[in-house]
Amino acid sequence: MIAATRQLILDHGPEVTTRQVAEAAKVAEGTLFRVFPTRRDLIAATIADHLSPERLADIFAAAPTTTTVDETTEVCLSTAADYVTTFGRFIPRPHRGGDQDEIRFRIMELWEARVCDIAGWMRDRLAPHEAELTIPVKDFTHLVITLAMGYAHGRSPDTSLNPATLARLALDGARRKDSL
Repeated sequence: MIAATRQLILDHGPEVTTRQVAEAAKVAEGTLFRVFPTRRDLIAATIADHLSPERLADIFAAAPTTTTVDETTEVCLSTAADYVTTFGRFIPRPHRGGDQDEIRFRIMELWEARVCDIAGWMRDRLAPHEAELTIPVKDFTHLVITLAMGYAHGRSPDTSLNPATLARLALDGARRKDSL
């Protein structure tokens, strides 16, 4: 049921109905409500699944192998930006009424944990290139995460910026001149 909900959200956004989920999962709608008391609980479980460490580990494992600081920075930036963009598609629009504080708190806890995982993964990937940078890897990682988040949240058709360009811009300011 969660897999069906996940795909529906990716295809149509978080406002999916329990009827759509039941049809996609090939179960009766009543079956959904035996497992998830409310539609909101189903959406929250799907978001929690998306924010699982295992799902993020699969994304990291699928990232291409790199050899240069340029390639590594671009892969780190694009992987993080894609993850943030996909996560954004899961977030339902706020609505009045109901107590969603517990669900929101749990989602934010999971999100913060995944951002820490992304930072750790980036630090590990970038560490072999630290001698090529003018700033410590932990600071460069923070810069790359900041760029990835900004890119994911501010995509505009009016710009030609992409992860490769952002990686180059980050490196041109952080790369030691003697490493060129």
